[in-house]
This record gives sequence, C-alpha cells and structure tokens, in this order.
Amino acid sequence: MSEFRLLGPVTVCDTAGGVIAPSGPKQRALLATLVLHAGQLLSVDRLVEELWGSAPPVNASNALQAHVARLRRLLPAPGHEWISTLPTGYLLAPGRASTDVARFTRLSGQGRAALPHDPGQAAQLLQRALSLWRGPALQDSRHGPLCTAEADRLEEQRLTALEALYEASLQCGRSTGITAGLERLSADHPLRERFYDLLMLALYRGGRQAEALGVYERARRHLITTLGIEPGPALRARLEAILNHCPTLTPPPHQTPPPSPSLHQHPSPTGRSHPSGPGRPPGPARSRGDRTDPMAHPAPACTADPPALSPLTGPAASATSAGMTGPVASAGLTGPGASVGVPAGSPGGAGLVAPTAGAGAGCSDLTGSAGPTGSVDLTDLGGSAGFADPAGVAGSADLAGELAHLRARIEELARDQQDLLRRIQRDQAVH
Repeated sequence: MSEFRLLGPVTVCDTAGGVIAPSGPKQRALLATLVLHAGQLLSVDRLVEELWGSAPPVNASNALQAHVARLRRLLPAPGHEWISTLPTGYLLAPGRASTDVARFTRLSGQGRAALPHDPGQAAQLLQRALSLWRGPALQDSRHGPLCTAEADRLEEQRLTALEALYEASLQCGRSTGITAGLERLSADHPLRERFYDLLMLALYRGGRQAEALGVYERARRHLITTLGIEPGPALRARLEAILNHCPTLTPPPHQTPPPSPSLHQHPSPTGRSHPSGPGRPPGPARSRGDRTDPMAHPAPACTADPPALSPLTGPAASATSAGMTGPVASAGLTGPGASVGVPAGSPGGAGLVAPTAGAGAGCSDLTGSAGPTGSVDLTDLGGSAGFADPAGVAGSADLAGELAHLRARIEELARDQQDLLRRIQRDQAVH
C-alpha cells in the first residue's frame, strides 16, 4: 500500500517500498497541498496562491496544469487515477493510500490516552509516533498559507507528544539520562513552561536540587523579559514542592528505573543537532525512478554523557568556602552547585520553605507518582526533534566544547541560585 510522507521532506513510498521524491519545490508544495486536502476539491485560485503567492505568472492556470500533469506521471500504482481534473479545480483521490501524518496522529493519541494508567505502554507508543519524523513537517514545501498553517499545527502536535513522552519516562521512574534533552528543548522553546517543569522534576529526582531551582529562575527571567509575565501556576507549584521536599516528587522506593538508554544524534528544525528519540536517517532524496527501501538506513552510532566535572570554581566555590549552610545546603544537594546555600543566621536561612498553606498545593498533580516500569528503551529524546541524523557521532573536539559549556553553565546556575535565594529572603522579610 502506498504512503504519502509529509513529516519531513515530501515523498511517496510506493507498494514496493521505494521512495519517490518530486523533483522541484513547486511539485512538492502541490503534492503536499493535495494530500493534506485529499478528497476535497481545491480551486485553481487557491492552488495558484499556494504555489506562487501574490506574484503568480501570467499564465498561472497553464503552469498549474503542467505541474499537475508531471505529478500524475510521477505517482505510483498504474491504473489508479490519483488526481482528477474538475471544472473549477483539482481533487486527489487517496484510495487505499495512507499518510505518515495519520499514523503519527493515531499513535500519539493512543500514547497520551495510555499515560495515566500505563506509562510504559505510553512511552512505547509515543516513541513509535515520534520516530516517524524525518525532519520539519512539509520540509521545503511551505510556500503558501495552507502548507504553512498545517506545518505549524503538526509541529505543535510533535512538541505535545515530546512532553507526554518525557512525562511517561519520569512516571516510569527514570530521571537520569533525560535532562540533556530537556535542557535543549527548554532552550529551543523558552516560552514553553512544560519543558521547564519536567526538567526541574528530573533534576530534583537526580539529586540536583540547586540546578532545579536555577531552571525556575531562568524560566522566570526569560518570561519577564520577553512577555512581562511571571511563570504560571504549574511552574510555581513545582518550585514550592521542591523547596518543601514534597514526598510526591520522589518515586516510590520499590520503583526500578528503566535501563540507561543510548543517545542518538538528531537535528532540530533549526538545524542544530540534539540528542533525541529513535528514528532513521532519511537518506538522500530520490527522484523518479530511483526507488530504494526507505527503512534500510542503519541507526547512527551512540554517544555517552559527558564525564563528571572537576570541583567547582567561581561563585559556587566561593559560596562553599564562606561556610554557607541552611535548608538548601542541608537538603542533601548533590551535583554542580550543590554546596551553595544560605548563611545559617541570615534572614530566610532557616525559613527557606514555602508557607504551609502553599505546600499542599505544591504537592498535588505534579507527576510525582511513578507508574509501572515500561520495557521500552526510553531513548533520550531531547532535542526538539526526534529526527534522524546521518552525520553520526560528534568528535572529541565537540566533547571538549561541551565540557567548557557545562563549566560555564555551572557558574551561571550558581549565580541564578544566589539571585533566587536573595529574592526569597526579600519576600520573607516583607511578609
């Protein structure tokens, strides 16, 4: 059965498993538009606007007719009339053909529905859904309003599926190995508070409370600078729960995390390479007649997490040498910046917990209950993408650069924590 693929470069997979790629951007945009509105009549005027915008050629209807004729010759399954010409426009009859968009929508919907009662199964379904993405939706085909609006809608669905996958991973008791992906997602989508929320929980469960507090301050600073608003109720509740060491943030003692996953490299829609979900490299685009098995590409090699850093220097180290103590320091913090705390005698030192009335709200509905461990290998789906990367593993130079970046982030997180503690002290002094 043929399949139209729109989650990446626009291609057609024929019944023999070969991939057919339209040769030009206008051809791809026309095919994408017809597939997105399969079974619907599209007028000549709408198609002309989609392909040429406000500057159509003089003989636009004839040019459109020529593109339609080329598509008819390109599409597989002889004997089936894919595109019908009607008095006012064109209509694509899909017949028994499917689309990867329909498969993604079905699998991601099933995964989100399974999340409350079976996070392991939810993770498997969401992994399968995200593995269908080979690049940005309708890549190189977003010329007009129809394809642009659909690409934006699909990207929103992809991000929602990523949020659900990370939530399923945390409910399965896994917190280590997913923070790098969440860091990159929060950086790529800085106005999306859910990624900050999940990252704070993952860091807290990994014993990195100081960094979790730094994530909140980073999110708050960005939201205020960009939109002039404070973080929403969910993110504020997460902060309260972390400050109170709310029991629901910790998985039950009997919960065994899934095995440590492998890390694959995947490019984001912005072109950056991120650790992300499973997928296969799309391979080079194929023209008509060059049909290969689209699923035959091997997965790229794996990379390991960066090694542990040497002892802190900079603000975090100076705070430690100053003998700072207090609730944050005594909370069993580990990892970079863990020693940063508040002097025991300073205002807010002993009282660095949210008021009791707020603690209850901070403990509810925070993805704290861990469901059954799924058998799925929850690959680090970071990066905003879940797209395959043919480039392979980063070299040692990239690792050295990553280490330098992490050292700078440690000092930045230490400064963020100090800013957050000072703000909490000021608030407590006022109240």
